[in-house]
Formats: sequence, structure tokens, C-alpha cells
Amino acid sequence: MSTTRGQHLIGQVIGSYLLERLLGYGGSSAVFLAQNRTTSENVAIKVFLPRSTLDKQAQKSFYQRFLREAEATSELDHPNILSIYSYGQHNGLPYIVMPYMSGGTLSEYITRHGPLPLSLAVYYLEQIASALDYAHENGRVHCDVKPHNILLESEEHVVLSDFGIVQFIEPNGQNGEQASKSSETLLGTPDYISPEQAMGEPVDGRSDVYSLAVTLFFLLAGRPPFQADSSLAIALMHAYEPPPPLSAFRDDITPQIDRVIEKALAKKPEDRYQTAGMFSAAFAEAVANIEYYVPTDSEASMKAMASNLVPKKAKASLKSLSYSFLSSKGPASIWKFALPVILLLAVIIGSTLSVFTVNNFMHTNHASTSTASTTQTDYLADSNAWLDEQNMYFFKSGQYFIKNTSADMATSFYDSENNLFSNFSLSVTTTELSGTFDSADFYGIIFRSATSQNNYYFFEIDTCCNGGLYALLYYNGQSKQKSGWTTLADGTINTSASSTLSNTNTITVVAKRSTFQFFVNGKSVGKPITDHSGDAFLSGGEIGLGVEEPNTEVAFSHLYIHRLS
Repeated sequence: MSTTRGQHLIGQVIGSYLLERLLGYGGSSAVFLAQNRTTSENVAIKVFLPRSTLDKQAQKSFYQRFLREAEATSELDHPNILSIYSYGQHNGLPYIVMPYMSGGTLSEYITRHGPLPLSLAVYYLEQIASALDYAHENGRVHCDVKPHNILLESEEHVVLSDFGIVQFIEPNGQNGEQASKSSETLLGTPDYISPEQAMGEPVDGRSDVYSLAVTLFFLLAGRPPFQADSSLAIALMHAYEPPPPLSAFRDDITPQIDRVIEKALAKKPEDRYQTAGMFSAAFAEAVANIEYYVPTDSEASMKAMASNLVPKKAKASLKSLSYSFLSSKGPASIWKFALPVILLLAVIIGSTLSVFTVNNFMHTNHASTSTASTTQTDYLADSNAWLDEQNMYFFKSGQYFIKNTSADMATSFYDSENNLFSNFSLSVTTTELSGTFDSADFYGIIFRSATSQNNYYFFEIDTCCNGGLYALLYYNGQSKQKSGWTTLADGTINTSASSTLSNTNTITVVAKRSTFQFFVNGKSVGKPITDHSGDAFLSGGEIGLGVEEPNTEVAFSHLYIHRLS
């Protein structure tokens, strides 16, 4: 019986696990649902199954990749990277034991439910970006980021899997000798491959940023940006052709969102966002600004024109060429074949030239009008909506000052019509003017406060300690605990040495249902935080500002709140 499909393994025992049914296939492996015979826990087991069409050398290559996935992933510890319980061999076939994700892949989710709403895409992107930045900081480039390799643990939590073709880079982010010379930089899925992978060039973390942008495009459009009749054609389109704007495929995409994705899909790595986190933060900001974008008539008409012109499937006359042909050529030999390939590629370019001309014109027009058409409300501009008590709460030179002169935390709440906020994105600029600047010197944002102001969340930062500290607190003024405070999360702000906090910083809070994200100066301070308490009063409430330590003075300005659906 052929071992290609793995049906014969169902019912067998691997280690302490009973294989119950097949979950799916990938490359030369199959994934099974299995049960631990001791604990009855469900797990997923990935088993290497060589294809009968592969020669011994090819099987050895896939075998090595399989073991590399186990070794690479087992050394990574991140909440958004699929962990590995164990790995070993069974009758000569290597296997990996992993957690079972009942939600399946994001690719399957899109097939069942259609493109994601923007708000959900923000959360998924931030989680995968956090996983990638962590992998890059630990010297690994994933090289195969795609929806098929992103698994749903729950509706609000995703994990990145399949480090089978991971490349290793030096700690400074540059490629090591192995990565720069390995032909496996060309491996990957053509629909999501980066230009440098397609051309057999060295890769670093910015290659994953490109593939992540293609993945986001798929999650929002239901299709990748490039489609053609052969793998080679798609790879060459990634290398040479500009992508269509996402706004050609859905109506809720603003010029700012288009520009963010266009930058992440830049052909040259140096023109992209330099980290996945930077890409995620820019996308979150663009989505938060949607409420204040009003398209002009010319933008709307050209958007409709571009949508009608984008072909459902790009026509390519390269069927006789295979992706393996491109993959077999290293960087030194690829240009020997470049001229005839580019001439053939002209067929693709010629058939879609009018589309991309319109798209480029759309981008230019969007860029020139977005500033004029976008307005924001500064919630600190209305001095009547905030406490105004001389020497403690006061306005001066366009800023709102809170000077804590008491032993308790000084708080001020926004008091105006329609002042309750549930799902929102909030940003405010803060300047600490005086204080001890030590580990107790906190100030920040109050949100979802009960009107009695006895219950609320408080996100606070402290600029001390070589980068800064943060904490998310829950205050219950009626609590039996003496202090009334519960710490939901705290830690060191995730900044590099070049972006250590100063006296002036911008704090951003994104609250969606029971999950919160926090940014300082555009960079996430940590993974998303979910409050599982389920208290009704925490679903919405007032916004406020707080300064915790006595004898600390902070100036607040440019407070923008964008309501989210």
C-alpha cells in the first residue's frame, strides 16, 4: 500500500498517542488528530510521508526540512507560535506532536466565511506580527508565511505554524552564511513568496513582512494580489509587477490602508516596513482612522473603474515552464535566463497594463487628497468637558495639565454628551513635566469607567528603567480588597535601545470587546490582553486621564478617539 496518503496509519499508536483521523496534508507530510491514551488529550501529529515520485535525494531533503521544523520551533517560546510537545521517529518516519487547533487554518476560515472584517484583521495581524518579530529577534526567518500556516486556537487567538523551511540569520538581522548561499531561500508558496525569494536572493525578516502583507491581502480580499496560470508566472509577478490596490476589491478600504499595504508589498526590502510590528501598527492606525475619511467623487468613480478593470485571473502564457525551473537556479545563474523570461512576462504585463495605469493614478490621487478629506476631533479641545481646578487640573497653551498634589491618584473624566465608549481606538500625547521618574511614577488612560467612577480599566506607563514599564489595572472601588486594584498585566515596554521612552510619548489604546492592545509611540508594548471576567460594566463606559504618584505633573494633548464597530 502506498504511504503517500497515510490512511494505513489511522488506528496505529505513535509514542503514547492513538491516530484517529486525518486532518490534512502539506508537502510530504500528513497531519492526524490523535489522542493521548493516558490523559485523553487531543493533539495533532504531523508525520513525514515521502511521495513515491520523489527520488532518494529529494526524500532526504524533505526529511531534513521536517526535522528542521521540529528543532527550530522547539526552541521558540511565544504565545502566537504553535508549540511542539515532542518529536521523534516511528518505524523510520519522523513525527511532531503539537497542540490540536480545532478552529483550523485561516485559509479554511476565509473559504467558509469570506473575507475578514477590518477590525478582526487588525487583531490577527498584530498577533502574527508579534510572533514574526520574536522569531526574527531569535535569528529565524519563517520563509513560508501564508493563511494555511496560521491556525485558529479560538476566535480571538491565532498561532503561526510550520517552520519547515526556516532560514537562520545572525543576531544583528543579517543573513548568515547558510542562508545567503542556500538554494532553499527559493522554497515557499508562489502565491505568497517575496521578490527576493523568487529571485533566489538572500532573505531576512523583511521577506516575512512581504509575505505577511500578501497574507493580509488574502484575508481581506478573499484572494492573493497576483493570480496566473503557472507558478512561475506568479513568482515573476511578485518580482516585477505592482500589486493592485486592495480598494479595488472592497468598498471600506481608504487611501491610507492602501498605502500601508502598498508599502509592505514594496519590491525592495529597504522600502518596506522594517519589522512586522511596524507594519501591524501602521495598519491598525489606518483602520482606526476610517471613521474620519470621506472619499471625493473622483476617488469613488476611479475606484469603481479600477474594480471593473481588475481581471479575475491574470492570463499567462508560461504554462510550459515550471516553478521548479526557477527554483533550480541560484542567484549567480538566474540572470542567464532573465531576458527570455522577461520577454515572455511581457505578455502578462501587456494584458494588464491598463489596469495598473489606472491603479497607479488612483494611488497618486488618493495621496494628494487624503489629508484634505480626513478630519479628527481633539477631545481635549473642549475645556468645559474636563475638570478645571487651578493648580491641579488646568488648560494652558493647548495642553491639559494634571498635577497630582494628593496622596491618591489624580483623575479627570471626559464629561460631555455621548461620552460612553465601548469599542474604540484612542491615542493621546503625554509629557511628564515633573516627578520622581522612578518605578512608581505612573500615568495614563482610564477607559470603560462606570458613571459612578468606581469601576474602570487604567492603562499606565512609567518612563523609567531603560525603556519604560507598563501595566493594565482594574479598579473596583467597592472591592473588599483594601486597595481595590487588580493587576491584569504588566511588564517592560517592548522598545529597542534607539526608541527608549522620553518625557513626551504617544499612548494608543485599542479596545475591542474584552480584548485590548496597547501601543507606545506606534509600537506594541506586548501581546493583546483579554479580560475573562465578563463583568457587564466593563463592556463600555467613560474615558479619563490619570496621574498616579504625588508631586507628578503631566501635560496631555491631541486626544483622538475613534469608535469601532
